[in-house]
Amino acid sequence: MILAATPIRQPLSGEYTERIYDIDSVWKTDEWSWLLFESESDSWCGEFRGAFRGVAVSEKLRLVVVLTEDCMYLLDIETAAVIDSLLQPQYVDITVTPDGNILVADGYGIELFRGRSVAAIECITVPVHPDYLRFREYDGNRLRITCYECGVWDEELVLFLDCDSFVWIDALAYALSRQ
Repeated sequence: MILAATPIRQPLSGEYTERIYDIDSVWKTDEWSWLLFESESDSWCGEFRGAFRGVAVSEKLRLVVVLTEDCMYLLDIETAAVIDSLLQPQYVDITVTPDGNILVADGYGIELFRGRSVAAIECITVPVHPDYLRFREYDGNRLRITCYECGVWDEELVLFLDCDSFVWIDALAYALSRQ
């Protein structure tokens, strides 16, 4: 079972056992990303088509999601086989919540994996019309997210998402709960 996935530079030949994940598309780039996968017993390298954007490992969903500019690869956590994929994804950020859910963002919204396929991704309504939305860090089960409101570029907004209920937390209520 895959326990961790870490982006690395291109390894030297023979440094790791390598597994190539390519896509069947006429729209692929010549860029590649490398991830070091670690399991209970060994480590190996995965080579993925496209510039690296992020990776999430979820024991809860039994899923590893690798996000590149060319493709979003959904791998089985046990076999590392591709179980689904999405070509030319618009997603720019990915995270795994403390309880094992996977969230992706396309810069304008957030989506939640409800299962082990691209078809099982559903939208989370954001309380503003965001632009340049990015996941920042967790405070317990609360995810801090930054963005700008579309058309309003003079102030970066900070949003908080409760990752247990997927309900938005008012920033003032969040600040008071930290005191």
